[in-house]
Amino acid sequence: MIAAREIAEFQPSAAPPERSRSDGWSLSDFLNLLDLRGQTWCIVELRGSAGFNLPGDDGVAFYGVIKGSVRIAGVAGGTIEVGQGQVQIVLSGEAHAIRSEADSPTVVLDFLRHEQAVDTPPTFTIGTGPLAAKVLCARLKVTWPAGLRRTAMPASVRIEEQVLGNELNVVRTETLQRFSVGAGSTALLTRLAALWLAITLRNHPQCPLLFRMSASADPIAHALQLIDADIASEWSVERMARKVGMSRSSFAARFTSEVGQTPMELLTEKRMHAAGELLQNSRIKIAEISGRVGYQSEAAFSRRFARFFGMSPGQMRHGTSASHGVNEE
Repeated sequence: MIAAREIAEFQPSAAPPERSRSDGWSLSDFLNLLDLRGQTWCIVELRGSAGFNLPGDDGVAFYGVIKGSVRIAGVAGGTIEVGQGQVQIVLSGEAHAIRSEADSPTVVLDFLRHEQAVDTPPTFTIGTGPLAAKVLCARLKVTWPAGLRRTAMPASVRIEEQVLGNELNVVRTETLQRFSVGAGSTALLTRLAALWLAITLRNHPQCPLLFRMSASADPIAHALQLIDADIASEWSVERMARKVGMSRSSFAARFTSEVGQTPMELLTEKRMHAAGELLQNSRIKIAEISGRVGYQSEAAFSRRFARFFGMSPGQMRHGTSASHGVNEE
């Protein structure tokens, strides 16, 4: 039985909503703010009649069936059957169970429950007997676009293996297996999952509604999220105001009232702290760092940095104060 709440499948023909005006809030802005994070990935082999369960939380759960089939029970009050080559992402955060058969007993899988971070996915075997299913599983943190409520999302979305056709097929059992091997594989898998989720939501029938909801969200929270997502962008107060659907003057006044800083003061603060972290924790050249935090001129960046911190970028990198007179790189 499929869950009562809609289980989405990838629909390439669906028409995504278009932005209403030049440089306004666009679907790309919306999808860019949808973010998955984490390194809690594992492979679970279910043997015989077996299963595992997860308590509810505020993240999302990912299941890619490499071999066999499973049943996901408890999502939106129903059961979802997931076959080989299919990917199911549970967005609702509900407690649920994964079973090889409808009445299979379940155990708690502590690895997923406690969200253990790993570099490569370990393999866990549950049950005895012949292999019934092999599943790539994850529990990931999610950031939704400002103003978007989890309850507005579909409870679960599915991507079929064949939906993109031979020319653009990124969802394949072979892809899951290849990406789950070797150092750094959990980072790649998280990015792959984020891509699949963005593709699915872009083509989901509910996407226009979700997009409109995010566009009508708290404009200041919305602006803060846009800045955090891309501090290097060529931001201006006018552009921020357009993105959140406000006039420049109204946006500037409300932002300053609620945040306690002007939009450009906050942007500068975030850029300077990001630059400081790069200077102290990497060997990236100062010229490149200036570009990464939104400055086209290294000289302009260095002047602003010195005014903000009271020392030059080179002095911060070497851990010296301005009075020591260390030359900038």
